[in-house]
Amino acid sequence: MKARFTLKQLLVATLLIAASTSLRASDTPSEVITVSTAKACSGLVETWIKKYTEQHPEVQIRVVNDGKGEADLTLTQASTEADKEAEGNVAYVGRYALLPVTTTGNPLYEQINRRRFDKKELKRLFFQNDVVQEVEEGKKKDALRDGLTVYSAMGRTSGAQVFASHFGYRPSQIRGKRIAGDDIHLLTAIGKDRTGITFNTTAYLFDLQSRKLKPELSVLPLNLKKDQEQILRSGNLDETLRLLEDAEIDLIPLQTIGFVYRDKAPVRDFLQWVVSEGQQYNHASGFLTIDKKTEQKEQKRLSRLLSDR
Repeated sequence: MKARFTLKQLLVATLLIAASTSLRASDTPSEVITVSTAKACSGLVETWIKKYTEQHPEVQIRVVNDGKGEADLTLTQASTEADKEAEGNVAYVGRYALLPVTTTGNPLYEQINRRRFDKKELKRLFFQNDVVQEVEEGKKKDALRDGLTVYSAMGRTSGAQVFASHFGYRPSQIRGKRIAGDDIHLLTAIGKDRTGITFNTTAYLFDLQSRKLKPELSVLPLNLKKDQEQILRSGNLDETLRLLEDAEIDLIPLQTIGFVYRDKAPVRDFLQWVVSEGQQYNHASGFLTIDKKTEQKEQKRLSRLLSDR
């Protein structure tokens, strides 16, 4: 028997097919943004992407390994004013801190713990002596310095540049051993070599789930105000981040991170969201928020760019 369809049935079927096609089209992101980031910041960047695309399903944001500078967004750090100017279009979105650490298994752990390191002592501990220091100190021995091995990482995204620059040195002047790869490997190095000390970001030093300092790690005691010292000794990530946001502590390097971006409307929309709503996720990933002055400046600049499009 041949099936017969009325005009009404054919019309209904046509409308259903059209509606289904329209729904599939609306589910397909109309904008694609590519992002390149260092491993240390990948957790934070992925959180921003997840939260933003939940609110804006029409946008697809993909993390890419980009060695050619072709991504729409590239996370970077500017160490000097000259670097900031050279980067061109950059929006600052967060900060990280570098803390000096060793392990509780270090044979000099008790001796380290009795000290309160000031800036001069940190320089002596982590950096090579210059000619003047060698002449002034002669053959004077420093058992603590001589008994510790400094580990630092190589590479453009390493914290070595930030740490050295903060204390007035170049990365090549950090004494001890250098390792290749991401800064996370520094923790492996001092875990194997019990004489090791290093510096690393709060995102790597703390367990992001428990919010506590990772097992066997110990922050070197610094010459700080009593309440500040107690917070660092507590090994609590959230208290540490709040302390570093509220107080300027010269012994702890802070570094601003930002996205170098292509001037496209969807990219600017995403950046404006990161600077405003996205800041609430920085602490969860072990990063500091940008300071209020920078936040206001970035929001004003991005809003102006959006209004001009």
